[in-house]
Amino acid sequence: MKRGHSIFGSGDRAELIARCAAQRADLTVILDQVAGPLKIVDRGISCARYLRDRPLALAALAALLTAARGRGVWKWAQRGFVAWRAYRALAK
Repeated sequence: MKRGHSIFGSGDRAELIARCAAQRADLTVILDQVAGPLKIVDRGISCARYLRDRPLALAALAALLTAARGRGVWKWAQRGFVAWRAYRALAK
């Protein structure tokens, strides 16, 4: 094989480049569709790691949920999540 020559003809190369471009476009569409759910999963993992690293915070959360006995737990969970996010934002 001579230097500078490819085993692919010029038409084959152009076809491969076009296929690669189409596949990149398909991947972009797919990744755009899963970006939102992946952000939610990432936040959940971050929250779990935070609680794992701070057992006292986890104990306080468990005590709060036990004391609430189901009354307004969702409301308090939302407030706690907002407080946690505010703390994380201020800690950075």
